[in-house]
Amino acid sequence: MKKIKVLHCIQSLSWGGLEIYTVELIQKLAEAGVEQQVLCSAHSRVAEELKKTSIKVVLFPEKKISKLQEARRIRKLVDQEHFTHLHSHTRLDMWACALARWNSSSPRHIYNLYMNALPKRDLVHRWLFSKVDALCSSSEWVLREARKNFPIAPEKLHLMRYGRKTEEYTSSEERRKTLRASLGFKDDEIVFGTLCRIDPGKGVKELVQALDHLSDEEVAKIHMVIVGDPTILSRNQDGSLVYEESSLTLLKWIEEKQKEPRLQGHLHRIPFQKDYIPYVDALDVFILASYNETYSLSVLDAMLMEKPVIGTDAGGTTEQIGANIRGHLVKPQDPASLADALRFYVQHPERTQEQGQVARSWALQEHTWPNTLKKTLSLYQSLL
Repeated sequence: MKKIKVLHCIQSLSWGGLEIYTVELIQKLAEAGVEQQVLCSAHSRVAEELKKTSIKVVLFPEKKISKLQEARRIRKLVDQEHFTHLHSHTRLDMWACALARWNSSSPRHIYNLYMNALPKRDLVHRWLFSKVDALCSSSEWVLREARKNFPIAPEKLHLMRYGRKTEEYTSSEERRKTLRASLGFKDDEIVFGTLCRIDPGKGVKELVQALDHLSDEEVAKIHMVIVGDPTILSRNQDGSLVYEESSLTLLKWIEEKQKEPRLQGHLHRIPFQKDYIPYVDALDVFILASYNETYSLSVLDAMLMEKPVIGTDAGGTTEQIGANIRGHLVKPQDPASLADALRFYVQHPERTQEQGQVARSWALQEHTWPNTLKKTLSLYQSLL
C-alpha cells in the first residue's frame, strides 16, 4: 500500500455543520494513521479545535486571503512536504487547490461538496473541474445535481456518506424525564423541536407560524422547542459577537409570539447547547424546516436518537426522510403544510416510535465512521 500524505484546506471562519464535520473527519483519519496537515486561518475555530490535537496545523495570519494567495501557499507546502493529496472543503479552497495544480497533475485533488451544485458550465469551470480528481458528497441528490450542472466526468463523483459517532447517540429514560420535567413538559404531551440557527432560511418563522394553523385544543397537547442562536456575522475587537440583523429581527419576533396567551408555555426558545443530545432525547419528533438543506447532520443525529423527522421536501432532506418512511415531508416555506404534519403526530402518537425505530436503523446502516473511513482511504489509494 502506497503512503498517503494529505493537505486539508479549509479557509472558513465559521463554525457550523461543515466545519465541525470537517474537523471530525480529519481527526478520524488521524486515528486511522493517515499523515495530514491542515491549512487554515489563525482566526478560525477550526484552528482552535485542531490545536487541541496532535495534527499539524499550518496557519495564515490573515482572516481571509485570496484564491491566488492560498494557491501559492499550497504549492509551496506541496513542494516542501511532498503531499500526495489535496483535500478541499469549501468552494474557495477548491479553487485554490485547482490553481495550485496549474501546470501539474499532482497532488491528487479531492473536493468535499457540502453545498448545492448550482449550474457551472462555463470555460473557467471546465478548467477548474479538470483539476478535481474526485468530488465527494453524502447526498445522492447533490451528486445527481453535480452530474447535471458541473462539467465533471461522472466517474469522478463519489457517494461518501457522513460518518457519525453512533456510540454517542444513546437514549436515557431518566435524563429524558428529568429534562422534560424541568421544561414543564407532561408525559402525555408531544414535544416537537428543532436545533438550528435562528435564521430566516432555516424556516424557523414558518415553524412558529404553523402553530397559528392549529386549534387551541391541539396547541394545548404539544410543545414546540427551538434550540439555537441567531446567525453570527462577525466578532468585534473585544471578542463580542455581531449577529445578522435579519436573525435578530426574527428572534425578537419569536419572543413576542411566546407572549401570546395561547402559546405561553408551549413555545420555547433555548440558546445553543454544546451538549445537544439530551435535548434531542427530550423530543418526540424532530423538525427541519429549512427552505433547501443540502444534507442535514442534525437530521442524522435526531434519527440516531430514534426520532422521526418532519422535513421539507427539498434538497437532500427528501432523501434522508424517504417517502414518509422515517418521518413526514412537508412543502418548503408553508406553515399550513407544517401544521398538517404536527397534527398527524397529535392524532397518531404511536407513529413516533414506529418511525423513530426505522429512522435509527437506516442512520446506523448508512452513516458509521468505519464505513466512511474505509471508503475515504480506498479513494485516496485509488487516486494514487
